[in-house]
Amino acid sequence: MGKRVNILLKDQTHTEAKVLAVLKDITLNEFIEQAVKAAIEHNKEILERFKKK
Repeated sequence: MGKRVNILLKDQTHTEAKVLAVLKDITLNEFIEQAVKAAIEHNKEILERFKKK
């Protein structure tokens, strides 16, 4: 089970994300979760520095 969130996306961002999700044969939720996980991984160093404080 996950956490339900309510986010505001610009129309163009939503449309492009939905198209990509459809092309990848995944749900928009799955696409957004993958994008968030990729962003977290990309910024892992910042998280590690924050945890040390």
